[in-house]
Amino acid sequence: MATVKRKGELGKSEDNRKPVYPSREVTTVLWQGKIERLVWGGLGLGRAEDGRAILLSAPLALFPGEEVNARIHWKARHGEGIVTSWVTRDRRRSPAACKVAATCGGCDLWEAGASIGALKRLMVEDLFSRQLPDAPLWRWCPAPEEARRHRIQLHWDGHALGFHRRRSHTVVPVTECPASVLSAAIPRLQEAILGRLLPTKPQRWELATGTPPGSVFATLDSGRTWCLEPDGWHPWEGPISYHHGEFSLRQRPGGFYQVSPAWAAEAFGQVLRDWDVRGGTLYDLYGGVGFFSALLKDRFRHRCLVEFDELAVTWARINLQALKLSAECISADAAVWVPEQLGEAADLVLLDPPRAGLPPELCERLQSARCQTMVLVGCDGASFCRDVKRLSPAWKLEALAALDLFPLTHHVECVGLLQRISAS
Repeated sequence: MATVKRKGELGKSEDNRKPVYPSREVTTVLWQGKIERLVWGGLGLGRAEDGRAILLSAPLALFPGEEVNARIHWKARHGEGIVTSWVTRDRRRSPAACKVAATCGGCDLWEAGASIGALKRLMVEDLFSRQLPDAPLWRWCPAPEEARRHRIQLHWDGHALGFHRRRSHTVVPVTECPASVLSAAIPRLQEAILGRLLPTKPQRWELATGTPPGSVFATLDSGRTWCLEPDGWHPWEGPISYHHGEFSLRQRPGGFYQVSPAWAAEAFGQVLRDWDVRGGTLYDLYGGVGFFSALLKDRFRHRCLVEFDELAVTWARINLQALKLSAECISADAAVWVPEQLGEAADLVLLDPPRAGLPPELCERLQSARCQTMVLVGCDGASFCRDVKRLSPAWKLEALAALDLFPLTHHVECVGLLQRISAS
């Protein structure tokens, strides 16, 4: 067992008065052991000889029962580390279809093969059992094999185009992305940058296509957009369109939308139909360009969509008017806009906040809402569970689902149906 230590030194600060105390010792240890089970965050759980837990991340999928080598460092009560190699491999493991799977930071479940859904379910089971032990039986919606990303973010560092290396800002050059439907556009984008037909400044590019996949758009953080035509990239100022059977939505390229749009509309639609979500007014908070308002278009008489992004609100108005839906679209911070005693008994509040989840003050204000039903959506499972507990004094979790909307990663979308608890 090898150990590497780094220690601080005792000395004085620049003003020569206050002592500078040693930094906490950081110890890195080489460890070999077995993965007991999978836990939330795509981590494997191992055990030290003294029984302490070790949380392990890996560049590829981990299977329970595999023996691995890892480099770990100890914290107060547990260890954390990174798998460096496999001693034994699960027979279900299959070769990755991605050439840079072991280094690219975009995906973390390559080599899971046909077991990817089962592995992700184990991670969700760990999360819900620890964070929501009293939750009802939950529903798992695994991604279909054909689900792929319709948006990817690439980085140009002045020399190469690709994704960030795992745990780094170094660019891993790529010429394709098997996790997306955009592979053919990647070399075309690099050629145009190298040929100075597109901006050459090191920066981030987003490639996106609509539903069904069609025209490809390349967008900078500034909002400047180009559309890929047979003869190359051309400036673009129009929208990107998403067609979902009974409804269509449009928005500006570079704006937020579901990563795998067709599958997201199908999965959310199935769950919300089975929960029979309906009512008077739908308070669509963090409503974006109107995805949930459109998805539930026949189930509410009126909609009040609140979204901080003004451009998204503009497109939400256009989209909901095109669908002939009664709607009020407001550009505001939902946490500030929501009043005390929101809505009436027949209304529903639907919240789809950013990854960080709901602000504490919003959870507090929702305690007095008159709406009797709530749907909470969360793309980060830990934040979602925290928010369910923050809402619990006034709201009871009646139904729960986890949707695999993020192919080849450990991320899932959590959806909860909550009912107002009557005051005694």
